[in-house]
Amino acid sequence: MRFDDDIGRRYRRSIRNAFKTIAEVGNDFHRKMVREIEASDMLIRCGPVSEVNASGRTGLINPVATNLQLLTQRFTFREALGEVYIVIAEETIDTGGQRGCEGTFVHEGRHAYDFAQVIESLSNRDMNPLDQYDPTLYELEWNAHQTAGEYMLAINKQEYLDEGLQLMILGLGEDGSCFLDDAGINRRLTESYGLALDANQGPLATRLLGIVV
Repeated sequence: MRFDDDIGRRYRRSIRNAFKTIAEVGNDFHRKMVREIEASDMLIRCGPVSEVNASGRTGLINPVATNLQLLTQRFTFREALGEVYIVIAEETIDTGGQRGCEGTFVHEGRHAYDFAQVIESLSNRDMNPLDQYDPTLYELEWNAHQTAGEYMLAINKQEYLDEGLQLMILGLGEDGSCFLDDAGINRRLTESYGLALDANQGPLATRLLGIVV
């Protein structure tokens, strides 16, 4: 991965520490996700929340260039990650500390992982037309929330678990232990995103990314 030139030293350090912690305490998928991102040319940006409009956001660095390349070349998965950026709000780190930084990169990292799969599969669609990966917004957010919840359970610190419970990603069992709450995630996607599995799943990833198919 590479950092945008404008990212301050403190934010770079926090982001590096977040990736290190995710790799150390996460599950097999978290470790794979971090390994692939760090080995790629994916771009990391940082900016004020007034510009990011969220704790973090993921997209294509240059959709026009990516579309042109898709006409003439094949992408490996890591090459596809190099077309993607993640931007994190400065306030996410300033107020949320390492928990906020880790949580944002787990969630947005899953988006980056899925977007790279989309690009890779599209670049090979002439050879594998039935293997094209183009999830809906509902599916993208479901994956990201599941990945975030699994990380909260893996790190197993009270502040992380409390956040998971507050966001309806985790549930609380009768024995006092937390669990990944599929019903809660579905409710969150409906109430906060206006999405539903059996109704409005939102646009496909290609449309969100501005990719012409």
